[in-house]
Amino acid sequence: MAEPPSLPYARDEGSTSQPHSAYPPYPAEAYEPHEGFLDEVEEEHIEVAAALQYWAAKRHRGKGKAKEEEDDDPSTKTPWRLRSKLKTVTAGLFICLNIGVDPPDIVKTNPCAKTECWIDPTQLPSNKAIEAIGRNLHQQFETLNPKVKYKAFLDPSIEETKKQSINMRRSSKDERVVFYYNGHGVPKPTPSGEIWVFNKNYTQYIPVSLYDLQEWLGSPCIYVWECSGAGNILNNFAKSAERRDNEAKTAQTQAGHTDGLPGTPYSEALHLAACSANQILPMSPDLPADLFTCCLTSPIETALRHFVLQDPLRRNGGLDPNDPRSRITVDMVMRIPGDLKDRRTPLGELSWIFTAVTDTIAWLSFPRDVFNRLFRQDLLVAGLFRNFLLAQRIMSAYHCTPTSIPEIPSAHNHPLWHSWDLAVDACLAQLPELLDLEAAREAGQSNVAPLSVYRPSTFFAQHLQAFEVWLQHGGAVPNRLAPKPKKDVPIPRSPPEQLPIVLQVLLSQSHRLRALILISRFVDLGPWAVHLSLSIGIFPYVQKLLASPAVELKPVLIYIWARILAIDRTCQVDLLRDSGFTYFTQILAPFPQAGSLVIPNANEHRAMSAFILSILCRNFKPGQTACLGVQVFDSCVARLAEDDWLLKTWCLLCISQLWADYDEAKALFMQSQRQNELLAALRSTAVEVRAAALYAFGTLLGASSAPVEMDAKGGGGTGAQLGLSDIQQLEIEAGLAFACMMSVKEDASPMVRKELVVVISCVVREWRGWLVCAAWAYYEQEVAIASAESGNKSAKEDNVEDVVAEALDEWTKNPDRQPHEHQHNLTLLSSFKVLFETLLDLSVDPHTEVALMASTVVDYIVALLLDSAFTRVKGSAIRDLLKKQSRPKALSRQISTAFSDAGGSRITSNGPIPPQMQRSNTAQSINGNTSTNTNGNGSPSHPGSSNLKRNSSVANALRSLATMTGFIPSDSPDLNNSTHSQNSQDTSFKVTQPSTPTYPGSNSNGYKSPYPDSTHERILPDTPGSTSGPGTSGLASGINQRGHLGLLNNSIRSKSNYGTTSLLSKLDQSLVKASNVLEALTQEDMERLHYRRSRNSEANQDENGRFGNNGLARLNDLGLGIVAKEVKDDVLPLRSGFFDWAMEYFREPQMKAPDADEPGSTTYNEQAWKHLRNEAMVESSRAAEGYAATHVWNVEAGTLQNDSWPLQMAFHSYDPVMAVTDDADNVCIWDWQTKKRLNKFSNQNIAGSSISSVHFINEMASSLMLTASTEGSVRIFRDYETPNETALASTFRAVSEIHPVAHSSGVLTAWEQQKGHLLVGGDMKVVRLWDATVERHLRDIATQAGANLTAISSDEPEGNVFVAGFGDGVVRLFDKRAEDAGEVVLRTWRQHKIWIQSVHLQRGSMRELVTGSMDGEVRVWDVRKPDEPLYTIPRRDKGLMALAVHTGAPVLARTTAITSHSTRQELEITGFSDPLHPIKLAKLGIPLSPSYNNPYHNHRTTGFMPSASSLVFHPVEMMIAAGGFDSTGTVKLFKCPTPKAAIQTWEQMNGNASISSYA
Repeated sequence: MAEPPSLPYARDEGSTSQPHSAYPPYPAEAYEPHEGFLDEVEEEHIEVAAALQYWAAKRHRGKGKAKEEEDDDPSTKTPWRLRSKLKTVTAGLFICLNIGVDPPDIVKTNPCAKTECWIDPTQLPSNKAIEAIGRNLHQQFETLNPKVKYKAFLDPSIEETKKQSINMRRSSKDERVVFYYNGHGVPKPTPSGEIWVFNKNYTQYIPVSLYDLQEWLGSPCIYVWECSGAGNILNNFAKSAERRDNEAKTAQTQAGHTDGLPGTPYSEALHLAACSANQILPMSPDLPADLFTCCLTSPIETALRHFVLQDPLRRNGGLDPNDPRSRITVDMVMRIPGDLKDRRTPLGELSWIFTAVTDTIAWLSFPRDVFNRLFRQDLLVAGLFRNFLLAQRIMSAYHCTPTSIPEIPSAHNHPLWHSWDLAVDACLAQLPELLDLEAAREAGQSNVAPLSVYRPSTFFAQHLQAFEVWLQHGGAVPNRLAPKPKKDVPIPRSPPEQLPIVLQVLLSQSHRLRALILISRFVDLGPWAVHLSLSIGIFPYVQKLLASPAVELKPVLIYIWARILAIDRTCQVDLLRDSGFTYFTQILAPFPQAGSLVIPNANEHRAMSAFILSILCRNFKPGQTACLGVQVFDSCVARLAEDDWLLKTWCLLCISQLWADYDEAKALFMQSQRQNELLAALRSTAVEVRAAALYAFGTLLGASSAPVEMDAKGGGGTGAQLGLSDIQQLEIEAGLAFACMMSVKEDASPMVRKELVVVISCVVREWRGWLVCAAWAYYEQEVAIASAESGNKSAKEDNVEDVVAEALDEWTKNPDRQPHEHQHNLTLLSSFKVLFETLLDLSVDPHTEVALMASTVVDYIVALLLDSAFTRVKGSAIRDLLKKQSRPKALSRQISTAFSDAGGSRITSNGPIPPQMQRSNTAQSINGNTSTNTNGNGSPSHPGSSNLKRNSSVANALRSLATMTGFIPSDSPDLNNSTHSQNSQDTSFKVTQPSTPTYPGSNSNGYKSPYPDSTHERILPDTPGSTSGPGTSGLASGINQRGHLGLLNNSIRSKSNYGTTSLLSKLDQSLVKASNVLEALTQEDMERLHYRRSRNSEANQDENGRFGNNGLARLNDLGLGIVAKEVKDDVLPLRSGFFDWAMEYFREPQMKAPDADEPGSTTYNEQAWKHLRNEAMVESSRAAEGYAATHVWNVEAGTLQNDSWPLQMAFHSYDPVMAVTDDADNVCIWDWQTKKRLNKFSNQNIAGSSISSVHFINEMASSLMLTASTEGSVRIFRDYETPNETALASTFRAVSEIHPVAHSSGVLTAWEQQKGHLLVGGDMKVVRLWDATVERHLRDIATQAGANLTAISSDEPEGNVFVAGFGDGVVRLFDKRAEDAGEVVLRTWRQHKIWIQSVHLQRGSMRELVTGSMDGEVRVWDVRKPDEPLYTIPRRDKGLMALAVHTGAPVLARTTAITSHSTRQELEITGFSDPLHPIKLAKLGIPLSPSYNNPYHNHRTTGFMPSASSLVFHPVEMMIAAGGFDSTGTVKLFKCPTPKAAIQTWEQMNGNASISSYA
């Protein structure tokens, strides 16, 4: 047989960080190569590259498909391991024959079946005959399981039966007993189920009741009834067993036990009976008398005899006399050579095939739980029930029906018996020749060994072939052909019939590799296939094979183990047994052992090995210890140098599990000096690698690595690293978090930012004193800056800045420390302050999950800050704030002013805060896009009036008390219509909120309040006297009062009298010095570290607070206490679900190409059709470009009633889809052909901001929509045209610093599809370049301008240069490829004197640049001749509102500006195919609504000047859309219809006649 192929791995591109083609080229190997093939490929590479998809990986699509299927599939939820594995230890063979005396109720035929256990008792004296029968029966049972203790009882008396039965139960204890009963020499069982034995003198038949038998034998038992009318026993046994079970339950209850029966219930006994109640056993002389026993104990001989007797060819005389089959007799088959245990011999091979056939029939016929109970628990039980299937088949031919408990379906006519018959026939055909050779050899006539000429059966090879065919063609068929299921009802899968047979093949060395490869292909189909394989019993095989030295099995075994562990991590213990895990450590090792196999796809297998070892270590200390001992850490670090994202990801995740909660492994990191190699992973181009590196650092710093569904706390930092000093450990923990933050804080992937929040939360948990100090310093400085900016400094606020400076000065003059220590402390404080600022930025992240997680950490710090002694520092802004809060009547105005003035703009729930306050979930302030941007007096603040980072930090992130103390207005007048104008404008179409993608661990990563609620177990002080300490007045009454900061308490939902009790007592306490508080808090953190180190505990054992006042702060303490009073310590560190998400990779098919890459699939065909349609549209557009540049454009193509002012518009290049945004945050998706609105959803940007640019990306395949809003966030939406299915694929903050300008241009973007680059500019000094391929910021290109960027356009499709216009009228051409800042600007044009409204580079290297300024001047340039424009439209009084240029045709359009007295707006379209002689193609008037100048609209244009996107050309069609400014938000469409004649003329000139049908 040819060597089977190796594993056909095809890595799932959708799971990687790399983009993939929307319409992959057809595989070259599928066709014969022909001339010119390579030329065609080269010609097409540009178009294929243009179709690369971005933001289309699994993490952008939400929940994985395999996970959804597994959730729906009940088969994946049934446990495959057997809960209890009963052993059979004793068997009693009770043979009641009484040879020579027939029972009175049986009339035998003549001739009659005589043989018992293949012995004819009439040929021997009766006493010797029964002994021989007993010996034979003993031997036959031993073939089933030789380890069981069998004992034959020949013609037993009633006394012996009782005695031996009781002895068997006593010796077997709680294990199973076999009771075999042959009743051929006694009467049939009675209708009440009694069986018969003898008296001592053999003069009477004595009945034995089932009730007595149960009492003697106990439970568990298996009964075999070889007698006529055996069904009577089964019919009555259940009633008797139920009675006994009820008696046992009653006795248990009376004894006071409620945990059920003490042992196995009697009703769980197993029975095998030869026939039903009204049947007698067959008496044909061709058959043995104990046919049922022969079937059960010597199945091969019985089956072969049956085959010969029932062979239709032989019976009908259809055999040729020369055919060796004609010589076969019934007696001959009893002499078949070989050994049952040797599969290379005929007898052994038949036994092996028989086992495979009966196993498969049982697996296909029985319910899974019955199959596992009968065929996978015990060797003897499995053998008996397997052979029972044969008994069903043979005895049914003689009108006898074997029965059983549990009742199993009859399989006597199962189609697989035909395969058995075929194998038997092939073997028996060789039997005469084998027997002849044996006879000749015995006679000395031949030296040929009979077995040397035996031709092995092709049974297994054929079934392997059938299984392979099923894998190729049937694996997914039921899913496609089954009728559409009802909701939430999974489609039933039909499992492959050959699976149990393939399992048997693993026993054969010759077929083993091929079988393993097929099994690996099967388990690749998904979790359901893995569960199926495990339930059928594959696990013991693959576990034993780990000890196999065969190198060719390694790749496939690794693959199967990875799939198993992805489904069931309980196999950790099995991996550790016999050091099986070293199989995988050798593959991962950087220096493989000599003689090892060179594995194809080596990195893929190393990644799987790293995954397997990570599962071994996960939450399993023995696994961590074992891996630590074989240098897994070094192997993983060494493999980080490989250029493979999957391998690097899993090496990092393996490291993370190795050192999670394990101090010895964490010490390796400290001592190995290999930190830089791990930190380098944070700069990887693969998102998964960056996230995995952060996950590893998170577990190093104390985050829990347990699955999110487990209740694991985490904490403990890097543990007790006694090899380091205290200061070193502090530096390492804080430094790691700082290094992570600096590397990825501006990452474009929400997945990475979430992991960063987890890392920072670990440091916050361990070093909260430092964080509170940093938060205090930050807040005091921000209040001072804000007061200075607002210009309304009071005498009191004059000293705010001095509070921090004075405190730090005093702190650093402490004589107890050296000057370098003081400097070190200041550096540390500065680092913690940066960490806190980063948290504030992340708490207003555009991605909801990131924001909620960061909000949890911010709230934790702020709650501690408000509970700290900083509230008692004289002159502190926090103290002033709390004083204002203690006066409820003036609460509203003062709090609003205090916080709004502090930061410029902020998020509140709606306008001014009313007097009554109540605690709210921070999630409301994040999720509700209902806030207004105020400057303290309720009026809109000036966008861009201050630094964006400061806005997001103080105002948005500290939440102006909405987060800091959980305030929200309880009776705000605007609360019920909080979406202000956006919903009222459209009552007929619901505005939907796009869903956020399900990122790792999202089910556990919502906002968690750090404030204790009623369910939180509070730690109380040692004595009541100690509660008089700072801020503990509310603790005296324990849980009932639930904390002194009622304001901060998440459980308080009613109006609080916060300011009248506990807060006043806090403020009335003696004042303290800020420097003392700084010293106390930082020292307290060191004490917590000392305690961690002195206990030398493992990392996951947090301080229990049972020392020194239970860890609470004592009287007059300035610290927070080892245990915080008012904060739930277990909120931090946060939990990460990244590992579970990454593990999904090994649950999804990797060998099968995705549907999009599979020729003939629906997705592939759809994309191929789109590709052809798009090409046809482009060709048609090229044909129409020349005509459109010289003919009128005044034909109306329709009107879209948008219901609100269209601020930005964008056409999809190929689909008839148009996006229109309004001045709030709504996006409308229109079908411009049918004039129907497809969808309307919210962009979710913060109130007061608006969408400033829109792009369609991935237009050649599965399109996404990208929006940028003026607050600096970029959002990418999928399924944007489908209501209620629109979801965020990704989102990130693209802008960091915004500089104050007189007029804001918002955030302007240019998208380059071919390179995946996003250029972002606006009120900044740089243009930021983001790469969608790697999802991160590449570089900042300095604009070298004195004004903000107002227009930007990229050179498509090459994307090497881009042009930008600025607010001072200057236009610059930039080269992205230039590294030197002095070489970036290629050209500068200064002819415009005022704000550039639009710039456009003609597509396709036409080298024409069109620029337009607000005074109405439009210039057309040749970029190669920068001195003079080719053409100028002079400025005009009406100015320029918008300018648009067609991407292909030399046509531009402009609209006039609107003034307060305007009634119409002019749209003028000009063709410039000959720039020296431009042609006016259309001049249209667009009426304006008088309501445009209504004050209601004033805020829309104040400070923000919209870009040119309210006027836009279709990228391909000859069409333009203009946004009308009437109250209904009309969008008007105009086109230039192109006649077919013009297109045909173009075709003839270009030698292309294939497009006319599309015109």
